[in-house]
Amino acid sequence: MSIITLTSDFGEGSLYTAALKGALLSVAPEAHIVDVSHHVRKFDVVEAAFMLRSVSGEFPRGTIHVICVQGASTPESPHRLVTFQGQHYIGADTGVFRLLSDTEPESVFDFSGLNLDIDSPTFPEREVFILAAAHLARGGRADLIGRPVGELRDAQPRRLSFEEDTIIGHVVFIDDYGNVITNITKDAFSRVGKARSFEIQMRTPRMTIRQLSIHYHDVAIGKELALFNHNGFLEIAVNNHSAPGGHGGADAMLGLRKDQAIRINFQSENQL
Repeated sequence: MSIITLTSDFGEGSLYTAALKGALLSVAPEAHIVDVSHHVRKFDVVEAAFMLRSVSGEFPRGTIHVICVQGASTPESPHRLVTFQGQHYIGADTGVFRLLSDTEPESVFDFSGLNLDIDSPTFPEREVFILAAAHLARGGRADLIGRPVGELRDAQPRRLSFEEDTIIGHVVFIDDYGNVITNITKDAFSRVGKARSFEIQMRTPRMTIRQLSIHYHDVAIGKELALFNHNGFLEIAVNNHSAPGGHGGADAMLGLRKDQAIRINFQSENQL
C-alpha cells in the first residue's frame, strides 16, 4: 500500500480538500492518505516546506508527498517530481524543493505537460498532481510521465547571522499550541555558545530566558521556557497555558510573531 501525504493551504474541511482526497481515492483507491497540514499560511511555500521537512523523516522510502501551495505551472515554476532519499515530492517548482533538504536530489523530472486534455487547469493539484501521485502509487516509472531535468529553482531561507558572542535567528513557525519555533539549531547553539551562560532575548531586552528546559513541565504552569524540539530547533513556549477562550501560547503571551528576530547573547569570553 502506497502512502501519499497532502500539504496545502486549502484549510481543513474545505471543499477543495475534500475534492482533492476524493479525486485521489478515485484513481488510487488502495493508497493510504496522510494529511501533513491544510493550514499552511496562504501561498506561503516556505511554511509548507518547513512543515513537510519537519515530518518527512518519519515516513518510509517510497512515500509520495503532494505539495498543494502555489500549484499553478508557469515558465518560472514548472511542475516537478523530485526524489530525496527515496521519497517523492510533487508540486510546482516555486523554490519549495530546495527548502526540503540540504542534500542534492536523486532525480528531478518535469511533468508540466502531463495533462494534455486541459489546456489551462484551474485546479492543478487535482487535475495534474493527483494523476502523477497515482501513477507512482501504482508502481509507475517517473520517466513515463516526465522528462529528466538537471536544475531546481533556487530558494534562500532565512539564515542565521552571527555577531560577537551572539546568534540572531527568526521565528519561522507557530504551531496550534502557540509554540514559537525558530531557525536557531542546537548545533549552532553548541558551537557558538561553548557551554557559556546565555540569555535568549525576544521583543525587548527585558524579555529574556536564561536557561534551557528539557520538558515543557520543567517550569511552572504559565511560565515561559525555551527548549530544543525533536527536530533540533529552538522553541519558545509557555507551559500548559492558554488565553481566555482557549487561545494563546508563547505567541500571544509574549507577543511573538512569524519572522520576528530572536537573539541569543552569550557571556563574553573576556568575562570568564
